[in-house]
Amino acid sequence: DAFEEIPKSSYGSRSEFLFNSQQDVMDIFESLGLADSNIHFRKGLFQKTVPEIENDPSLAQIAVYRIDGNFYDSYHDALYYGYEKIPVGGIVIFDDVMSHIPVMRAWKDFKQDQGLPEELNRIDRNSAWFRKEKLIKVDKTKMKPPQDINKPDFDFANGG
Repeated sequence: DAFEEIPKSSYGSRSEFLFNSQQDVMDIFESLGLADSNIHFRKGLFQKTVPEIENDPSLAQIAVYRIDGNFYDSYHDALYYGYEKIPVGGIVIFDDVMSHIPVMRAWKDFKQDQGLPEELNRIDRNSAWFRKEKLIKVDKTKMKPPQDINKPDFDFANGG
């Protein structure tokens, strides 16, 4: 999570709704009895934090990988840098895949480029999940150039 206020130019009046402090999220995990050394929080935008997952020895495996980024580039990065850490039987949850066209495109591109067999299981009007069926070595030569949020000239106010 960014764990910081998202610029109003990014999401307009929804910016405040999307804000979560790291402490708020940690308190929720604690209240549910889920806080332990296996829970890892990363503060910052996907393009900065997701590449760290790949080489983090404390994250040998990720049992549940929940991605909520709203943009093609966010999901693209999360899949390319984190997918190999998910063991067979692990769960991947996409928050926006059913309602955000660029997010669905990121999933379909990754699935096709990596030859994945998994199919999405719808959760609600926005979300879906799948259980990883086989180990693959991610072919990073198939990574796409920035499509949206990672572009240096991305215009948050106008979505592009």
